Amino acid sequence: MGIISNIKNVLSPTPKIVQSAKTPIVPIQLLRIRQDVTTRAAAINEAERAYYPFRVKMQQMYVNTRENGFIKACVERRKDLTLLRKWEFRTASGEIDQQLTDLLCHTINGKTQLKTWFTTYLSICMDALFFGYSVVHLDDIIDGEFPYINTIKRENVSPDRITIGSFAYMTSGCKIQEEEEFKDWYVFVGTPNETGASRCGYGLFWELSIYEIFMRNLLGFNGDFVELFSQPFRVGKTNKTNEAERQEFANTLAQMGSSGWALLDDIGDSIEFIETSLGGSGYKGYDNFEARLEAKVSQIILGHADAIKSIAGKLGNSGEESPAQQALKDKQTKDASFVLPLVNKQLFDRLRALGFNIAEGSVACMMNDSEEVDNANTIADLSDKIKQGGLQMDGKYFTEKTGIPLAEIVAPTPNAPTFPAKIQNKLNHMYSKHSH
Repeated sequence: MGIISNIKNVLSPTPKIVQSAKTPIVPIQLLRIRQDVTTRAAAINEAERAYYPFRVKMQQMYVNTRENGFIKACVERRKDLTLLRKWEFRTASGEIDQQLTDLLCHTINGKTQLKTWFTTYLSICMDALFFGYSVVHLDDIIDGEFPYINTIKRENVSPDRITIGSFAYMTSGCKIQEEEEFKDWYVFVGTPNETGASRCGYGLFWELSIYEIFMRNLLGFNGDFVELFSQPFRVGKTNKTNEAERQEFANTLAQMGSSGWALLDDIGDSIEFIETSLGGSGYKGYDNFEARLEAKVSQIILGHADAIKSIAGKLGNSGEESPAQQALKDKQTKDASFVLPLVNKQLFDRLRALGFNIAEGSVACMMNDSEEVDNANTIADLSDKIKQGGLQMDGKYFTEKTGIPLAEIVAPTPNAPTFPAKIQNKLNHMYSKHSH
């Protein structure tokens, strides 16, 4: 196709736009339907067919799962454990790869941050942990970057065939890992299948979906309870028989709000506000069930029931080594092992094929705060030992390894002693006599 020859100079100062290959996807809306235990069973049956398996119903269910507020918060927390870490890009010899750093990072207010398109790539890759799979489309190159990088609609993707179909339920499509036209522009991200029923996993949303169904229904039940039992019920009594007068009285009851009023006869008409004893404590059953569901969700996504709600200083959660914090560290470590090959192999290989100058052996690596402190302490101890041996560590090397800038020690200038005028005069006279 001559793609590479067109973009060899994509990083030149002159802005260039290179259009990527695009799979033909017909824009058809994925309908949102009410999900329950029955539709969940239908989704797994469709995904585990011996012949012609699909993930359309499963992804249709996941649309509802991902919109749950608590699940969304846990997913974002899990992804932040990776996206907010300090990233470094090094050559095969271990030195900072400045060219690769400039490609993937920019400096804002003196602080190095990942570029938006690279963060989007990482985020889509991590979405595979929840959806089961993702397909990243790098899209057009504009001035050496991918501003329109996006994810392919999962209902159009067959993870068992690794193809993208123009419609859902297509058994054929673009083989994005094999066809020369597409393989440099698309990255397929899969997950392992624990049951062996497919070459690709179902994602954490599968385990979460049953809890989300209960949580969504519980929200509706709780709303109905509040409407029925927590609010006072207005009862109007009247001896009016005229239909117009009774309707006027009914309208008065219906329109009573924060500034309610009623027009009553002196005799016979009355309005009562009736409350139920359940309005004071019946909600506790909903709160208790919701708390148990949220604990399960947090445990599945973050590794601990209190990982997103833990309070510093609370018994069992004080310090970095609390069970909740340790669970987050474990997830962070596992996610790093998942993401780094998708950068160092999948992404970098495609960037090289598209004409970006990335040296062989250059890699991305991540460091967390504790690792940075440990590294700085190690380098500082080494510097002290070198000084004891009569040598001195190069300041540039120290800053490069630790990220800590150094400044020269300025020795203070000693101030001349000052004396009262009488004493100063005597001293001057004494020194002048001795000088003669």
